[in-house]
Amino acid sequence: MSSPMFNDMEAALEELRAQQKRIKEAKEQAEKETTSFRTKDRMITATVDHKQRLTELKLSGSRYRSMAPDELASRIVEAVQSAQDEAAKKSTDAFAKLQPTASGFQLGDMFNGNFDLDRMFDEAVRMAEAPLFPEDAKKNAKNQEADTDGK
Repeated sequence: MSSPMFNDMEAALEELRAQQKRIKEAKEQAEKETTSFRTKDRMITATVDHKQRLTELKLSGSRYRSMAPDELASRIVEAVQSAQDEAAKKSTDAFAKLQPTASGFQLGDMFNGNFDLDRMFDEAVRMAEAPLFPEDAKKNAKNQEADTDGK
């Protein structure tokens, strides 16, 4: 017969694995996303991938040909940065609602390459399985040793 605490633990672990699945699915979806930004004058369009890397740059019309090189470069940089900022916001918004509380990581880790989903969940499981009060666990271990020695 299972105890209520065991049932609660099983339910918590099931929810944890379900959350892990939701995060993996969101990550896979995000990896397919691209974000484009077009300047107000529609002259420059910058497209970035889910890691905010520039994947495409389009110059429309012919006005850019008469611009000073520094001005054109500045406008391109501005368009690329706007696309990157928009992509970062989209990703952050998508994952913020999935972020477990007290997970030990910052949401930005997911986007800068320092995020390890499996390690995060393994740590959560380890913490869930650990005694709530380490002092009590030590006392119980000592009591068990004493019982074993006395037999």
